[in-house]
Amino acid sequence: MTDPTNPTPADEPAGQPQPAPEPPMAPRDPQPDATLPFSAAAQPQVTIPLGAPISPKRSNARAWAVGGLALVIALATGAVIGALATEDADPAAVANTSTSPAPSSANPTTAAPTTVAPTTAVPTSAAPTPTKTTPPPKPKPPSYKTLSERQWKLIAKNPDAYIGKTYVVYGVVTQFDAATGVDTFRADVAHRRMADKYDYETNTLLTGLAADLDNLVEDDIFRANVTVLSSFSYGTQIGGETTVPLLQVDSIKVL
Repeated sequence: MTDPTNPTPADEPAGQPQPAPEPPMAPRDPQPDATLPFSAAAQPQVTIPLGAPISPKRSNARAWAVGGLALVIALATGAVIGALATEDADPAAVANTSTSPAPSSANPTTAAPTTVAPTTAVPTSAAPTPTKTTPPPKPKPPSYKTLSERQWKLIAKNPDAYIGKTYVVYGVVTQFDAATGVDTFRADVAHRRMADKYDYETNTLLTGLAADLDNLVEDDIFRANVTVLSSFSYGTQIGGETTVPLLQVDSIKVL
């Protein structure tokens, strides 16, 4: 009886065995798992009926599997050799190459300025060079001006207007006793030496050093270099008061 699913062609004798049809190839995954290049999941699933001849494509797959296994063994052998070579190398060199410092991203530190105190020079013991000192100039001696009759009358009228002025005067001593003291006396004064002692008209008070006046007595006629001090008022013997020029005697000579 003839199988309706596999009819026998008319030109072939009935009862002759027919070759089995080639099984369909399972579709390949376009991106197989990279970690399992030769796993069973990447291999095509082939269904071969019992008694059928082995397909040449199945032989090629087995060859790829064997080659991949050999490659894995070779890589493992190279890794073991490399590890042994690393152990034989200099440990310091390996440490330097394996522990190279990573570039630091920290900001560079700035050194703080030092506050060193300035050094003080030690004074030397050499003797100082004496410096030549110029003495201050001596004060110029005052010049004593001679007077006219009118000029003297102006001074006697207002002595305070001529304070500090220096002149040459002439006079006669009218009082020089215990009442006046040893450094002050009273005299009649004029601008020049007069012919008679009664011609000296201006009542004047004069004061100076006692040593310079030690040889001077009442009724002496003198020539003196004087400095105008001021006006001076004093009480009289009759109970009144009078104001006279006060002169300082710088030098005096009895005539």
